[in-house]
Amino acid sequence: MKTTLKFCGLALFAVALSATAQSFPTKPVRVIVPLAAGGGTDLAARVVGATLSERLGQSVIIENRTGAGGVIGVEAASKAAADGYTIVVGSSTTMAANIFLYKNLPFDPLRDFVPLAMIGTIDFGITVPASMPVSNLKEFIARAKAQPGKMSYGFGSSAALLCGEMFKATAGVDIVKVPYKGTPQSLADLAADRIQLVCEPFGTSMPFIKAGKLKALAVTNTVRNSLAPEVPTMEEAGMPMTHVTWAAFFAPAKTPADALAKLRAELVAAMKAPGVPERIRDTGFVPTPLDADALGAQHRAEVARLEKLVKEAGIRPE
Repeated sequence: MKTTLKFCGLALFAVALSATAQSFPTKPVRVIVPLAAGGGTDLAARVVGATLSERLGQSVIIENRTGAGGVIGVEAASKAAADGYTIVVGSSTTMAANIFLYKNLPFDPLRDFVPLAMIGTIDFGITVPASMPVSNLKEFIARAKAQPGKMSYGFGSSAALLCGEMFKATAGVDIVKVPYKGTPQSLADLAADRIQLVCEPFGTSMPFIKAGKLKALAVTNTVRNSLAPEVPTMEEAGMPMTHVTWAAFFAPAKTPADALAKLRAELVAAMKAPGVPERIRDTGFVPTPLDADALGAQHRAEVARLEKLVKEAGIRPE
């Protein structure tokens, strides 16, 4: 009799688990983007979110939580209920570089989150005001060296800060960093010639470039970018520097296995859906829908790589 009751209990438990897996999600899913609206990461998240909503049969709400180079938004995600209904768009900066850029990071990216799926990689452009009388990177560097401490660069994200500091160290120039709430604000001030340089994703700066307000001097990858094939790589421009970042979806570490499985499968499917890769590419990303295992390996490798890079660039945590 006890054996029969035990069997029945296990069977009911299995049925309950199955029902839970089939029912998720039963309400809207919130996606925290720790960067300002209008940037490449935000735009890519909205592209994926729209298709994910269709696949899940629930609304997918994009919530921008900006500040402190992405720290505020990721911290909010780390403190959210681990039930599958809150996920975050993390990046190689917010989930890796920030460990070494901030002294007291209020979360541990490797311990407090689990990977879901990668969106893609993104190239940055060394961009200056269209009115600046330089036609290439060498001329800009010469101009900066001729007036040390007089020129400035803006950044609206930790990724842009890292790129700017790498540029300073590699080029050997003294330019002042100016923080902004988000990327759009830094680009607007660059176009108005209030600052002299911004290193931001091509997908975000391209509208300004096409409008004739900005000009790109180099792309921070080893190959040219399809959005601006006429712009040389850093190496072609005479400066050996590479800065390529990625963005991906993460969930709080204690999220139930059934919710994780559902989210992982549907995110990868959404990013491979007809038309979605092209729309992701338009935001400046190179679509790279890695699954959770591959993303996890990439994340761990990125932490190790950026620890070395930050130290070599002489960047001190704030």
